[in-house]
Amino acid sequence: MKTLRSILPENIASTTGVLDIEITGIAYDSRKVSKGNLFVALPGQHIDGCAFIFDALERGAAAVMTEGTRKNIEVPVVKVVNARQALSEVSAKFYDSPSEKLSLLGITGTKGKTTITYLIQSILKKAFGHSFRMGTIEYDMEFEKIPASNTTPESQVLHSLLDKALRNGIKHGVIEVSSHALKTWRVENLSFAVAGFTNLSLEHTEFHADMSDYFNAKKRFFSEIASANKDCIIGIDNEYGLRLAQECRDLGLKVKTVSVHNHSADFYCENLSMNGTSSDFFICNGSEKQPCTINLPGEYNVFNALMAAAMTRAVNADWAAICSGLHALKNVPGRLEAIANDQGVNVIVDYAHSPDALENVLKAVKPLTRKRLITVFGCGGNRSREKRPVMGQVAVKYSDVVIVTSDNPRKEEPEAIIEEIMSGIDTEGSDKATAIHKEVDRRGAIFKALKMAEAGDTVVIAGKGHETGQYFADRTVPFDDREVARSFFRKSEDEV
Repeated sequence: MKTLRSILPENIASTTGVLDIEITGIAYDSRKVSKGNLFVALPGQHIDGCAFIFDALERGAAAVMTEGTRKNIEVPVVKVVNARQALSEVSAKFYDSPSEKLSLLGITGTKGKTTITYLIQSILKKAFGHSFRMGTIEYDMEFEKIPASNTTPESQVLHSLLDKALRNGIKHGVIEVSSHALKTWRVENLSFAVAGFTNLSLEHTEFHADMSDYFNAKKRFFSEIASANKDCIIGIDNEYGLRLAQECRDLGLKVKTVSVHNHSADFYCENLSMNGTSSDFFICNGSEKQPCTINLPGEYNVFNALMAAAMTRAVNADWAAICSGLHALKNVPGRLEAIANDQGVNVIVDYAHSPDALENVLKAVKPLTRKRLITVFGCGGNRSREKRPVMGQVAVKYSDVVIVTSDNPRKEEPEAIIEEIMSGIDTEGSDKATAIHKEVDRRGAIFKALKMAEAGDTVVIAGKGHETGQYFADRTVPFDDREVARSFFRKSEDEV
């Protein structure tokens, strides 16, 4: 039995009421409160959790934790300096710090996190029999799959799921660690066996003041959360990775580096051969050289595989399990996902929504493309505006046809977003004869691309990947790029 007193956080400002009462659980969403729960009222960007305190009390909350002040609350109230920090600490105490009893691997960075978690889970299953995975697409705990609401769950959800994993005999797993999570205390009280860093590029400028703030948020995962006895696996094919590796060494952390081509790295590859659908190479680590094949195209996926290998080696996975696990993964939802059809067209759906990611995808599909490369993409509303013209430039550089469309407009006008993308495209001065189209309706844009495509062409539909909805200011409508593409081919079959 846990009492309120036994799980109190350190950042208490004041308390009222009896503290030696039983707490049956922790909830930060009033709709999920059960009798005897501690309700933690979190501040939000739009709505303050304090507004739901009385709803939580009606549902049986036994105590309340809040940053604010509320009168006429008859249950014990714990006022804290930072409610999110407090939620992380009380969750760890309530669930008896489950992360300390398992091998938890965490991966952060701008690109590659999701694919790396899939590769790591595949390896861990080969090495240890079981593994969970939490990230952008879903929280796959083996005993249940939960659609992801955030890339990294709230701290209470994380501790609860790790506790369930232990109860189900699962002692190895991997999570994606977003910069949002690092700035909102979601992973603060977790114990990581391994912390990994992929890269850093222009993204999330709506959340971070500048790239320095973005970098420092990521660095916290190594300098503050992953302590000195944890393995820090850092990709150095990026200036920020080189910087992070050096700063972590200066702090006395255990650093291992990863690179595709830099042979000074602790993990790198040799004899790389790519054919557009898979890659063969040797994973090199010191004097060891292990032959490996992955069923994922593109040099950036070779890097992802090297990261997965390095991170799992740190928890004592053997090379046989690593190479077998890497080869066993056939695809990742919404990441270079091929859409089957009988028209000889390569149709690829990918989540790429940053300039670097889009460039990587377009370069990766070149070997598949016998004729034209047709790219359909847009940019999300209320997200990094700086990247919009740059993505336009990237699309034109690598494509024969570009169709600029909507992504998730959110609270912006789709037409305005498209014009910002177009501002980066020099339609008159370019020496590359790329055909450029604008189509606000995303379904219409996808259909236009597929209608003009011929056998030997490749159509890349970028930006939304695995997502199953399109987000507008006042509504979310069902929308899945993969299903839209499949519906086009079904319609074509019906018309034959």
